[in-house]
Amino acid sequence: MNERRRSRRATPGRAIDVTIGGNRPARMVDITPFGAHLELTSALNPRGEVRLTLPLPDGTVRIKARVVHCKLTSVGAPGQPRRPTYRAGLEFLDVEPRLAAMIGLVFPAPVERKVRQGPIKVKVDIDALDHDGIEGPHRVH
Repeated sequence: MNERRRSRRATPGRAIDVTIGGNRPARMVDITPFGAHLELTSALNPRGEVRLTLPLPDGTVRIKARVVHCKLTSVGAPGQPRRPTYRAGLEFLDVEPRLAAMIGLVFPAPVERKVRQGPIKVKVDIDALDHDGIEGPHRVH
């Protein structure tokens, strides 16, 4: 998948409750300094603007955001009351660099670890090689 974000998403290690518009509860799924992914029980208007109240260690902040998408993801488990769940992607608007840095510190993105591979071992049957056409010092004897 081609990741087009300016920074990697951070998934909080615990549930982070946020508020949309001052009174609509939501749960943060992941966040970057430039946007967030939320789960909530009512739909948001795509391309609409909202205010997200986000808890930070120094207190809560209100961030203006644009709704990039909002999709119904479930309507409840069988035998349970039908309760819709929506997933919405928000793009933060006019976030000051200091606030973006604070979000990055409070919710650090996972570090991408590259898997280091050892040498590849290959068995070659020298007698089975076709030696025709190999000249000079590269010829196998």
